[in-house]
Amino acid sequence: MFGFEHHFRSSQRRSSIRESRHDFNARSAPPARDLIPSLAIVAGFWLAITLLLLLRKDVVPYRPGDYVPHDIIARVDFQFADQALHDQQVKVAREGAPRVYRQVPGDIWSRIQDYLLALPDTVHGRAPQELDPPLSDILDSGAITELEQDRVGADRRQYATDVRQFINYARKHLVAEDEPLVILRQSDRDEESRLAAKFQSQQRRAVLLPPLPDAQNPQNSTGELIIDVANVYGTNLPDSFQARLDEAAEGFGLGLGSKIAHITFAELAANPNYQYDDQATHEEQNQAEAAVGRSAAVEFYSRGSKIISGGSTLTERDYQLLRRENNAYHESLTGDIFKIWQYRLGLALLAGIITFIFAGYVARYQPRCVRNHARALAMAGLLLAMLLLTEVAGIGNSSLYIFGIAPTIIAALILTIAYDQRFALGMATIQAIIVTTALDQGLEFFLILWFGVLTACHLLDDIRTRSKLIEVGAAAALAMAIATAAVGAVEMEPIPFMLSNCLRVGAAGFAAGFVVLGILPFIEKAFRITTGMTLLELADASQPLLRRLALEAPGTYAHSLGVATLSESAAEAIGVNALLCRVGSYYHDIGKINKPDYFVENQMGGENRHLNLSPTLSLRIIQAHVKDGVELAKEYNLPSSIQAIIQQHHGKTVVEYFFSKAIRQSDQQPNAACPADTEFRYEGPKPRSKEAAIVMLSDIVESACRTLSEPTASRLEVKVHELARLRLEDGQFDDSDLTLSDLQRIESAVTKTLLGIYHGRITYPSAETGEPPIAKIG
Repeated sequence: MFGFEHHFRSSQRRSSIRESRHDFNARSAPPARDLIPSLAIVAGFWLAITLLLLLRKDVVPYRPGDYVPHDIIARVDFQFADQALHDQQVKVAREGAPRVYRQVPGDIWSRIQDYLLALPDTVHGRAPQELDPPLSDILDSGAITELEQDRVGADRRQYATDVRQFINYARKHLVAEDEPLVILRQSDRDEESRLAAKFQSQQRRAVLLPPLPDAQNPQNSTGELIIDVANVYGTNLPDSFQARLDEAAEGFGLGLGSKIAHITFAELAANPNYQYDDQATHEEQNQAEAAVGRSAAVEFYSRGSKIISGGSTLTERDYQLLRRENNAYHESLTGDIFKIWQYRLGLALLAGIITFIFAGYVARYQPRCVRNHARALAMAGLLLAMLLLTEVAGIGNSSLYIFGIAPTIIAALILTIAYDQRFALGMATIQAIIVTTALDQGLEFFLILWFGVLTACHLLDDIRTRSKLIEVGAAAALAMAIATAAVGAVEMEPIPFMLSNCLRVGAAGFAAGFVVLGILPFIEKAFRITTGMTLLELADASQPLLRRLALEAPGTYAHSLGVATLSESAAEAIGVNALLCRVGSYYHDIGKINKPDYFVENQMGGENRHLNLSPTLSLRIIQAHVKDGVELAKEYNLPSSIQAIIQQHHGKTVVEYFFSKAIRQSDQQPNAACPADTEFRYEGPKPRSKEAAIVMLSDIVESACRTLSEPTASRLEVKVHELARLRLEDGQFDDSDLTLSDLQRIESAVTKTLLGIYHGRITYPSAETGEPPIAKIG
């Protein structure tokens, strides 16, 4: 292992190497080509934040059904047109408008007179039961006999005279003088009675129109009569009609007069002479609505007056009142150029401060976003999109405890997945401050939101199961519900309102978990990350690419399994993504599928395919497996993190075997130039993450230790240390942020794992020799 002095010397050597490198300062301070686009993204983010905060003027901090803990005072004089009151007035006016009825063509008395005149012929030769209703129910044999006598001669003329006198008398005396006889369907008369009862203080009227004009009666197009509905009858005629008709029918015979009166009564009840006119009634209602002025529904509020009383529940009308007051306040600012620009510049300055904090936090804790502009754009787009959703909820009347909170929790979950918990917590906290400001809320709302963010970021580490996000969302929901209850108790809100708000924030937390679970594949693509759940799917041996590796290059497959075991234990030792190291190790050599026989682990004791090849050609074949692996990874849609391990697991190391072979060949040729090691290096790049560096070291350790004849503990330890030292001194770990302390722990973990693989075994005696068992390594 490294001693203290060796640590110090190695650290000094590494520092001097980095200081002498031309690209070291570039990594410390991004070049202008990276800085300028980053500044453009920051400027665009600031402008977008400013524009979104300008929407704040349309946000009302309360919603219908919310509890209002204190009085709300008007900031300006304003008028409020109570739409609900106006709608009620319009409704009353439309219902109070007279209903219109149009007369049925033809005079009802003339129709009845013609019917009675033809009655003797109608009943001639027929028994009572052979007649149609209502005659079959009214006439008896005696009445039919009398009508038979009046059928011809002088009796017929006398009968006709009596019918005309009866009709004339009934026409004049059935209803009051100068009043028309108006008979409606009973349902229409019932509706008139209902409306008359509803408007007791008003005289209920009905409009009577003449029949529609036709070719025979063009004069029917004129005339309109408005009457009191008390003089309108339904088909359930009053008994007084029957009495008057009996009185009018006294001119007939003693038995026949009552029958004539009953027949007339039945005809009047069966044939209403006026029908409801829906179109004309609708026009009357429109006129009544137009007559309703809006001034009666307008209320005036002066500055400083109370518009909402504290301790009340906000109604829909109260919400509209607050919106009107808010609009009036901002309308008053438009008349003062100084104030409006003061307000706008204040928001712009606030947005600038927030953007500066965001940019500084990203540059401090995620400097790669300064160089990777796609990541910076994805992060800015995420924060702006969530803020936009929040502003839309604030402008509308959606619950702020659901739609004002859920987007920020979603942003916190996504940032934790894409980066790390500390960075996500800081960014989401700043986002929570922006949201609280944009929604014109107070400290209580921020605390509720921040508790949800804190819980979500703290509990979300690695996503290896689909239920993980739901569990985190549920925990965030519980935390916010507790915070909401605490805030409600401090504000002394009634229990029902506290419970309602707790349920809403709980729904926001649950919804955030489900939403992020649904869009998880898009998150991975947007931020070029790979979650544990995806890695576990890729680790399945039934994956097509792993199956090809196992079938076409079995030696390489076995080697990859060994590398995975080593790299996973090493990653756990220094606290990096062990699952990524394991899965990356499975795929790191997939490029060997194209030419498996050219790699020693797949030759299975056969002929070495490189014996008749020049070192340069062999080098090209060996180097090609890295490029081939990247191409296969792209073809099979492997995540970018796996592709990076495939591309970087050899870094820029020297292909030692063929470099040595080239040197030996050059020594045998006196005039040949000695090859440089740069010609026999992999194209790289060097490992840019700790995970890639671990796979690099595990790869070479697994290959080298398999060649040890007696892999004892001391030999394994020395071999691992030597290989790690060579990679360190060669500068292969310079871009990976791997420290000497990390390297020491990796060596220890890898050595322990190798000892577990090459543990001591017992060799049992042969049945033929009968020798006693002896301890054997391997």
